[in-house]
Amino acid sequence: MSIPTTGRLSFRTVFGGPGIPGEVITELKRLQTELRGLEWGYDYDLFVTVGGDLTVVSEPTGLQRPRLRLATRTVSGELRYNSEDVLRAGQPAALLRSGLLDALEKLVTRVAARDVEFDVDTERARLASLRDGGSA
Repeated sequence: MSIPTTGRLSFRTVFGGPGIPGEVITELKRLQTELRGLEWGYDYDLFVTVGGDLTVVSEPTGLQRPRLRLATRTVSGELRYNSEDVLRAGQPAALLRSGLLDALEKLVTRVAARDVEFDVDTERARLASLRDGGSA
């Protein structure tokens, strides 16, 4: 039995200071708009912190505090971008896309481990398409 894909990806963003390059902010907004219309097997909700000169994120870019709620088909977590990486990003699009897709991959893996009806192959195919620069 296949569960319909009606979930959405949403994220809220906090930027860590005025030193963050404008291209980073623009690219994150563009990525958010690109991914907003896709349908997923679950609702993915990320709280994104883009480290900067005021709010410093010293740990490596990545997902923290993942949470899964099977009853509501919702998975969430915090995605934090390392301040040094953000402030020195030569290619903001690659940095942001890679961090976001890595976080989503971890969330997909978490769901797959707990929900036997979850269509992990479809979700991973969507992520692979997004890694290749498409908008699945």
